Amino acid sequence: MKDICKVFDNYLSNYDLNNKDIKRKYDHSYRVMKLSEKYAKKLGYDEHDVKLATLIGLFHDIGRFEQLKIYGTYDDRKSIDHANYGCKVLFEDGLIKELWDDVDDYEIIKFAIENHNKFKIESVDNEKALMHAKLIRDTDKLDIVYLEGFLDEYDVRSTKEDITPLVKEKTLNHEEILHEQKKNKNDSIATTFAFAFDINNDIVLEELKQNYKYFYEVMDVNNKFEEIYNEVIKYIDERIDKYARN
Repeated sequence: MKDICKVFDNYLSNYDLNNKDIKRKYDHSYRVMKLSEKYAKKLGYDEHDVKLATLIGLFHDIGRFEQLKIYGTYDDRKSIDHANYGCKVLFEDGLIKELWDDVDDYEIIKFAIENHNKFKIESVDNEKALMHAKLIRDTDKLDIVYLEGFLDEYDVRSTKEDITPLVKEKTLNHEEILHEQKKNKNDSIATTFAFAFDINNDIVLEELKQNYKYFYEVMDVNNKFEEIYNEVIKYIDERIDKYARN
């Protein structure tokens, strides 16, 4: 496999790593790369697919850097879809040629990166593309909760506002929340808890559970999220138990 880290770092030389927002996404990309490699191995992927998962992990957010440079935000609703733009960088601008020789895998890489940030994965007949899309969605969420909780790099402390009733109801019913349904910061926090209901691979749940504990501890909760937190942990524990017994 080509030196994907060298290519990634060379691409990032066009951006200011002293900018904390750029640096945060740079570090996130490397952590997701390592998580993707780790869990691809745990899931029994063959050597080729482990390398593929590693590449997808490192480059899943490659569109973020130009997004921030042009628009000054990471909010896709106010700028561009960063996953789609990342695929432009890789496949239209040709960066993929520096990373991966086997053109037969391009469809898999493109599908996984395009779908890592969508509300639901696009329906497709390519099982391997689905497998990689599911993994990158899991490892991305896993690191976001770690970033917001353990690393405490964002202000995720709750406010005095009430959680919007619909958002709370959907979270307690194990449903994910649409962007337009969020009305305040506490709704966004609930959305992070709702990540648990979109995890594809049970094997990541133990680490996700630990990351949620960190997340919950830094929130200054004042009991607003106690019911949601307990429900999410219960859901995870039940899936872990079922997974362990299978």
